[in-house]
Amino acid sequence: MNRHPQVPNVVWLQTTQGFAARCAACGAQATAGTPQGVDAFAAQHQHPQRPAMGLGDVVAAATKAVGIKPCKPCEKRQAQLNGWLPRIWKR
Repeated sequence: MNRHPQVPNVVWLQTTQGFAARCAACGAQATAGTPQGVDAFAAQHQHPQRPAMGLGDVVAAATKAVGIKPCKPCEKRQAQLNGWLPRIWKR
């Protein structure tokens, strides 16, 4: 499987019938006879990338889930924790 150069969530494979493409974000699949067909499929599947969650985002989500409302000091702590560990969880 090869990644599409402009759309990283689209992978393609050359088969005996042409090309097979799949979008990793939504799971859609298609077959195309030419590389231009793969490009057209990739153009339709340019999903926005969600940013990763930092430690502050994880703590904020957990406290919100148990009913704690955020305040100004909480937002400062969230930003500070995100600065220390900015990418601990992929969304």
